[in-house]
Amino acid sequence: MPLYEPNTIDWRVGAIVIHDADAKRASMLMQVVKIQKNGLIQTKYLSPSGGKSIHKIWKNGKEHLLDPKRFGIALPDKVGEKNAR
Repeated sequence: MPLYEPNTIDWRVGAIVIHDADAKRASMLMQVVKIQKNGLIQTKYLSPSGGKSIHKIWKNGKEHLLDPKRFGIALPDKVGEKNAR
């Protein structure tokens, strides 16, 4: 059973998200880098944390990619402007 309600936001490239299974802290933020034709969303971590590479691309369904503001996580200024929905 999921810990959080599934996401329903249609994220766009450049959006900042957090995975539902990750710790809810700023060091775990991800950026959407591509939306595949099959609906999967490619993301990468903004900072290396917990041994996770910032260069690896992760593929997730949108239901797993949550809005960081929901958890009181401030978005970085540099990329926060791109957090379009």
